[in-house]
Amino acid sequence: MATKLSIRVYSSAIRKHIHDHHQLFFPLLGGATCVISQESYKVGLGQCVLYPAGIEHYCIPDDNSKYLVVDLDELPEKLQDFEHLVVPVPPPLQAFIYFAEKQLDYHVNTSLEKSMGELVEELLRELDFQPRVDPRIARVMAFFERDPSSSASLDELSSLAGLSLSQFKALFKKHTGKTPGGFLRDLRMEKAKALLVNTDYPIGIIAEMVGYFDASSFSHRFSSHFGFPPRNFRRE
Repeated sequence: MATKLSIRVYSSAIRKHIHDHHQLFFPLLGGATCVISQESYKVGLGQCVLYPAGIEHYCIPDDNSKYLVVDLDELPEKLQDFEHLVVPVPPPLQAFIYFAEKQLDYHVNTSLEKSMGELVEELLRELDFQPRVDPRIARVMAFFERDPSSSASLDELSSLAGLSLSQFKALFKKHTGKTPGGFLRDLRMEKAKALLVNTDYPIGIIAEMVGYFDASSFSHRFSSHFGFPPRNFRRE
């Protein structure tokens, strides 16, 4: 089987099942609780979960969620050493996921979809996936995920992590490659992009949902991040 990409939208929990190929599961909007061999994992935007071949698993999707699924016959060598089943997605792969989502939504042509399968194989061979995030830092990341409009101070975030301010800032940078503020800004942009593409909410409402209460500031930040203004991400 050639590597296959598909968009999935689930309205209810997926029953336990096993398949003879490997599967990578990338949230595009919302998240999910994934259960693999009776171990439960929460996965959200910017993360990936691996369903190994021959292992029983199921998924409980969040409301109004959407996912990109990659089916693979063989795992690239780096993924064979996948110590943890849920990991942050490297930025180059995250950018490819956005591109793939648009192409699969519009079904441009089947040869392009085949080429995307080959390209994702190459990316998976070349990219390094980060190790599992320290639970204390993961707690703050989950807080941001639940409320991207948060204006919590560094002191409040370090308290949430149970670390001193200096320990928190150093450990957050080590595990995410970003400052807490930089991580939150990037998360807000990814959330905003997903809402622009997949909902009909007015741009002003989306801006407020991700923590921007001035439309022009949101538009400027979005354009700086993606290279296009928010309206360009709306479906025609």
